[in-house]
Amino acid sequence: MEASVQGAFWGRRDELEQLRDWDHSRSRLTVVYGRRRVGKTRLVEEAYPDGSLLKVEGLEGLGKTEQQSIFKQVLTQRLPHADSARDAGDWLDLFRILSDAIGDRPTVVFLDEFQWLACGHKTLVSKLKHAWDNLFAKHNRVHMILCGSVSSFMVKKVLKSKALYGRVDCEIDLRALQATDVVHDFSQTRSLSDIVEIFMAVGGIPRYLKLFDLSMSVQLNLERLCFRPNAFLVNEFERLFTSHFGANPHYRGILVNLAKRKWSDLHSLKRDLHLESGGRASSYLEELEMAHLIERYGSVVTPTAIRGSRYRLSDPYLDFFFKFIHPNIRRINDRRVASPLTQYLPDKIYAPWKGIAFERFCYAHRQRIADRLGFGRVAFDAGPWFLHNTKGKGFQADLVFRRDDRVLTVCEMKNLSREVGMDIVPAFQRMLDRIDNPRQLTIEKVLITGSKPTNDLVHEGYFHEILTLDDLLL
Repeated sequence: MEASVQGAFWGRRDELEQLRDWDHSRSRLTVVYGRRRVGKTRLVEEAYPDGSLLKVEGLEGLGKTEQQSIFKQVLTQRLPHADSARDAGDWLDLFRILSDAIGDRPTVVFLDEFQWLACGHKTLVSKLKHAWDNLFAKHNRVHMILCGSVSSFMVKKVLKSKALYGRVDCEIDLRALQATDVVHDFSQTRSLSDIVEIFMAVGGIPRYLKLFDLSMSVQLNLERLCFRPNAFLVNEFERLFTSHFGANPHYRGILVNLAKRKWSDLHSLKRDLHLESGGRASSYLEELEMAHLIERYGSVVTPTAIRGSRYRLSDPYLDFFFKFIHPNIRRINDRRVASPLTQYLPDKIYAPWKGIAFERFCYAHRQRIADRLGFGRVAFDAGPWFLHNTKGKGFQADLVFRRDDRVLTVCEMKNLSREVGMDIVPAFQRMLDRIDNPRQLTIEKVLITGSKPTNDLVHEGYFHEILTLDDLLL
């Protein structure tokens, strides 16, 4: 792999600007959170690259005493006049020593994997609140960045805690990259369709993207990363899941259930998984949402309605893992067997999956689609349109933009191994005929295609716009 890709830092312009937007005359508190591998630590280090960061990293599985020892070691090694930290007996003592040692020098204090420093409890948050009010906010000029990969802890016990309420100046919920962020580097050696296929398999998680050897085909990369004994993406699910949710079987059950179907609702999940009544099931789902592993969505007609909302996997790697890796895990880890890639990715399963995964790719890039279609600055809701009272049963349009300028932009998404031709029109028109449009909104028809449209389809003019991968990514 090219060194420039291995060490590359992609995108994140807005997040970098937020982190650097610090008035050094006062103290500032920032919270950064997001799933493992999404690039939180690299983001902070990129914002402050000159080695000025005073970084303390919590380690998973250690107790309070061990976490405090890590903090003490950093203070005594990095700060003059912090020798007394060795004898500190509590977090408040350590925060006082830190405050005294940095004085009025502008200092960036980076508490990484904060949930492990706190041992998963809110005691540290309460003590940080006391130190913030009485030390850091009064006597220092510190930019303190709390960063964590267990989003439920960072949201519920930090951001929404009574202790730090109103004290956090900046919140960054770090999401996966867009394909447009990496296209310049990746397109040097791989086609646009290859880039889309990579994103369909692993999403925009920087750590996963850097695993790909761009001198090799996507298929060979998937064989190397997903279908060899103990390959990185074979074992990644267990690392990811255990880090976020420990041994609780309910979270795993929800993910497995959603992996088997395109979507489910709360009632069906409770029934299928025998989840207890009350709010606990909703809490499981909420925490999976915070980790950006699943998403709750409604029909674009009523996008914020709780009743009738659905759940689906939103993490591409999880979708790929449960579809192709998990069912073959024993075969993959059996070193006596060297199965060809076609056994793991048979075309009769892989080709339809790529069609559905392309729909998810388009949804993830909905703002880019809106920009390319010229209405990116118009307020809109985007998502599937599904109704039970339309003509016909089980109706759904997979991607519709319901725009504030009284337009419905209805998208047909195709990712075929051949050219897209006129044969797609009748089914699309039947779907349009089933859309209720009592407000008489203008309907725009858009084709988004991963393959070339035929000349007949282009010249027919049935679609108002046809977007190709060049339009989406370049």
